[in-house]
Amino acid sequence: MQSRFNPALVPDPFAPIVPPHGRGPAQHRSLHRQKLRRASMLATTRRLLAQGQEHFTLRRVSEECGVTVQTIRNSFGRREDLLVSAINEHTSAVWDALGACASGPALFLDLAQMYYHCARNTPGFLRAMVTTAVASNQPLAVLQRHGVAIKVDHLRDMARQGMLRPGTEVEPLAAQITRLNTFMMYEWAMDGDAEELRRQMIAGNKLLLAGVLEPQAAAALEQWTPSQG
Repeated sequence: MQSRFNPALVPDPFAPIVPPHGRGPAQHRSLHRQKLRRASMLATTRRLLAQGQEHFTLRRVSEECGVTVQTIRNSFGRREDLLVSAINEHTSAVWDALGACASGPALFLDLAQMYYHCARNTPGFLRAMVTTAVASNQPLAVLQRHGVAIKVDHLRDMARQGMLRPGTEVEPLAAQITRLNTFMMYEWAMDGDAEELRRQMIAGNKLLLAGVLEPQAAAALEQWTPSQG
C-alpha cells in the first residue's frame, strides 16, 4: 500500500492558524478579531522560539504583535503557558493535516513523514520545540498529554472500525507511541539526520502497532510504503 502523504499539507509553523470567518453580527466579528490576534501571538511565539530561547520573551511577542504584555498574560498566562499553547496548536495542525491524506494505522506512519519534512523545512523550530519540551518536566508533561489525547481519539476510531484486537488499552498505547516519537525527535535534535528520523519513526511505530492490530489491518500496515519525496 503506497502512502498518499502530500508534502504540500505540512503546516507552516510560522503562519497564523486563522479560524474561518463568516458574516454575522458585530459580536461575532469582534470574536473573530480576538481569534486572529491570538493566532498571531502563537505564530510569533513559534517564530521567535526557532531563533533561539533568548529571542522568545513576552516583550518581544508583544512588540511584534502590537499588543501589551498584560494582554498576552491575560490570554495565555506565563511565558511557559504561552510556549505550550503555541506548540500544542502546531501539533493539532499536524494531525489535522494528516487526516486529509491518511487513516487507520497508516496515519501513525505518515506522522513520521510529516516530521521528516518539518525537520527539512523548519529545522530550527522543530529542534527548539523538542529540546524546550525535554528541558523542563512541566512543559514536557503538558505537551505529552496533548499528544497522547490526540492519538487516543484516533486509536478509539480504529477500535470502532474493528482494526484493533479486543481488549487493547488505547491510553497506554498512545502514551508509548508519544514517548517513542518524542525520544526519536530529541535524538534528531541533537544533530541527527532527517532521513534517519523518518526511518526510525516508521520502524518504531510499526513495531508498537503490529501487536495490537487485527490480522487484516496488520497486513495492510506491513505492506505500507512511504511516499516519494
